[in-house]
Amino acid sequence: MKTTVLALRRADNATPKPSLDAVMTVAGSDSSGGAGIEADLKTFSAFGVFGMTCITALTAQNTTGVKTFDKTSRSLMHEILTANLDDMLFGYDTKEEAPLKAIKTGMLTEEAIRELVAFLPRINEYDVKLVIDPVMVSTSGSKLSDDEGMALCVKSLIPGAALLTPNFPEAEALFKLTSGADKEVDIKSLEDFVEFVIALQKSLKCKNLLVKGGHIPFTQGDVPAKDLKEKNLKIKDVLYESEEDKVTIFESDYIDSTDNHGSGCTLASAIAANIAKGLPLDESIAVSVDFIHRGMTSLKKKLGAGNGPLNHNVAPVHNVSSIMKGLNEMPKLIVNGNDTFLDYLTNHPRVRDNWKAYTQHPFVKALAENKLPFENFVYYLKQDYHYLVNYAQVQSFAGAVAPTYQQTHAQATIIGEIVTEIEKHKQRLSKHYNIDYERDMDFDVQLGPGPACIAYCNYLIEASKTEDFLGIKTAVSPCLHGYAAAGMYGQKIRKNSTDLGVVTEEQSKVYQSWLDEYSSEWYIGADLEGRKALQLLIQDVDVNDKRIEELVDIFNDVTKLEIGFWDECLNL
Repeated sequence: MKTTVLALRRADNATPKPSLDAVMTVAGSDSSGGAGIEADLKTFSAFGVFGMTCITALTAQNTTGVKTFDKTSRSLMHEILTANLDDMLFGYDTKEEAPLKAIKTGMLTEEAIRELVAFLPRINEYDVKLVIDPVMVSTSGSKLSDDEGMALCVKSLIPGAALLTPNFPEAEALFKLTSGADKEVDIKSLEDFVEFVIALQKSLKCKNLLVKGGHIPFTQGDVPAKDLKEKNLKIKDVLYESEEDKVTIFESDYIDSTDNHGSGCTLASAIAANIAKGLPLDESIAVSVDFIHRGMTSLKKKLGAGNGPLNHNVAPVHNVSSIMKGLNEMPKLIVNGNDTFLDYLTNHPRVRDNWKAYTQHPFVKALAENKLPFENFVYYLKQDYHYLVNYAQVQSFAGAVAPTYQQTHAQATIIGEIVTEIEKHKQRLSKHYNIDYERDMDFDVQLGPGPACIAYCNYLIEASKTEDFLGIKTAVSPCLHGYAAAGMYGQKIRKNSTDLGVVTEEQSKVYQSWLDEYSSEWYIGADLEGRKALQLLIQDVDVNDKRIEELVDIFNDVTKLEIGFWDECLNL
């Protein structure tokens, strides 16, 4: 018998552990996995929060409908809520310390509502946001709530809730229940829709109300469509925030599909997750709506014989500006003479001092003056190797989301150049310092990425997952352009210095070689090409004031990570 032992090595410098906010879903279970508790947990994971559950009912269902269900007893509901809340909320002294930030509800039974209402006073002390999806009827048409339970919800649970997310038929039913009206709500225009949402909020007394417009798509003239086969139909989801007396309309393309099983559960869960992470309500809704739409359109083949589920495996967008258009015009910041978007970034008030601290870093000054201990420089080379590997990976992510094939090809060229540099790096370490990564990894702790390198690489990888092409290219630009500025800064110091340090002649040549590389004609050329490429990109895409500020923050974040990288190497 042949036996194989696979020894799995755990790196000493593991990825830093995240701090997870928690969201609890109080809802029914969907045995088919597309809605209810199952959809909620998938969505929580997609948006990076910790999911907790309180199951109100077990269902036997599939995409064609709910066959039957059994409710959770009130005594068990009480025990579940007690266990969850004592551990993740009431056991902490302050709301800031407590992990639980939001509770999302779906299918609610009378038993579940009564228990939630009993816990509400203590829950509210911790400012936990309650997001209620008033589930009345499933996508396939099965009734999931009784009139007594819904009446109790309206009376005792909805008032004061952070957000209510009914679709239009549910909103209409709630309006009849609370206003006493017995006729259909007549929506003839977008203005009518907005007025209806405001009136419903006043009646329900929740803090904020989002009425989803999927059942009443609008034409280009902002009137409800009579024929769903019309072209260019738009969905209008209307949010009314009562405390600010503010209406926000989220417009998106109408998707002509019945494969939307679990869309309501998923949307409310996504919003709750983003609220828990501290995102403003309007931004939470925007990225959540985008998640729903991509989940509905990203499956090659539908699942199930009935109303198919969404694809919960799509990566969510975390940056609202990358999916919103037309907020306002592009600021007049570009371009006259030699001024470029990069100049705007490096001279921005939030960036300017950090950029100087990076490109005129004491590490470069000490190197240029031959006063940098050589072991610190060797440590820098070891760390830079890891960074270059990560840098190549991030550039590949950029290629995957590049808007044009020419930009994808340009990314492939960049990656090839980085790979060549990585190989030169390895050869240099082997030839001059007898350092071999494969051979020495287990014996030399410095060959593993240090804290600064890990933080830097983690930031870039996260940006590559959540940003668009422009965001990723902005994130990698401080490396290219900062080293060009640092190279020239170091050469100037070295040329004018009358007090060079006492490193050996060979070490002095190494330092000179490093300065020569980053002030060379080819590197200055790469710097100029990078400036032009970023300039063309910012001029070609649809950006707004908010997006520009986000790009400034990205550039500034990476600039500070570059400072931290050299700080660590200098203070080894």
